[in-house]
Amino acid sequence: MEIHITNGQNIIRVLCDGYASCLIVRRPVAVNWPDSRGSVGEYYAVSGLSEEEKIALADNLNRSLTEGTEAEIMAGIEVFLHLFENGSYQVNLGTIPFDNSGFYMSRPLPADENTPDSQKFSGWFYPFEDFNYLYTLESKSINPKRVEYYTQLIRNGGRPKPVIFYSLYNRDPQMSSAFVLDGHHKIEAYTKLKIDIPAVFIAKDNDGFSSASELMHGAYCLLRDFEFEHFFQNNDENLPDINFINDKVLTNALDKILRESERIDIAIIEVLIRHHKSGSSDERMWLNKRLDFLRENIHLSFFNFRKGLNVYFPQYVEDYKTDVWFLKTLRNTTELNIWISETLLRQA
Repeated sequence: MEIHITNGQNIIRVLCDGYASCLIVRRPVAVNWPDSRGSVGEYYAVSGLSEEEKIALADNLNRSLTEGTEAEIMAGIEVFLHLFENGSYQVNLGTIPFDNSGFYMSRPLPADENTPDSQKFSGWFYPFEDFNYLYTLESKSINPKRVEYYTQLIRNGGRPKPVIFYSLYNRDPQMSSAFVLDGHHKIEAYTKLKIDIPAVFIAKDNDGFSSASELMHGAYCLLRDFEFEHFFQNNDENLPDINFINDKVLTNALDKILRESERIDIAIIEVLIRHHKSGSSDERMWLNKRLDFLRENIHLSFFNFRKGLNVYFPQYVEDYKTDVWFLKTLRNTTELNIWISETLLRQA
């Protein structure tokens, strides 16, 4: 069934900039982004938005999802959709196959035992399965008693239904995401019983992407510092589109990377070069402040007793007839200043 929303409240929506996706339920709830370093891994994190908060948005829908008829479910969904942004939505009842579906929630990842918990990503997965569904609850928010309630209900013949929201992107189908809006405990019960999951599917086709700045602001509210640094440094295709001069939040995030990261990636280097090449005095002034932060990088020292800062420099390669970026490690501020002069401030 197709439902057109023209007076939506814009409470529930998905942002996608062609690199990452961020679900908004009043505030940022879940974000996922690819590794972009030759791996097929993706990272995933969710906020502390509780099941109760989400249920409150769909209170009138819950009874029909548990015991209502198809007509009652569709009627409830139509009312529920007014919480979404304007657009056309396809709503269908269907089944999530248990055997080839993956469900991902934010949970601490196993990592090197020497890595502190504060430096472990909250979620990571390889999207090998045919279908991947992202929870919008953290693992600690799953109530075992609630799962057991639904387990018994299903054993007794009940078929409660979760709500899945698909955000589909025609320009790049791989960027499409499926979020569990409601029914995490129901899914946990079905998977415990190892049976297929009846569900309500809400799908929205999107012809274009959201602004990178808006999505990055959403991710900034959601991710921890080191997670956001990874997100920031890998979003290379979108960084050139961000107006840093008029964006204090993302500029402050960039400053933290320049001061504290052990690696400055090509995307950030190109942002700095772009501001140098600009004829605008405001952009040159912005750049000079960033270079001051870079000179304070904690991995540099005058006496070379720290591990150094990893950066890239361009070098012409005859085989390719163009410049190619190569990695190098700067040990001290003297080497940094030479690199700044030869790479960031070089004349075209």
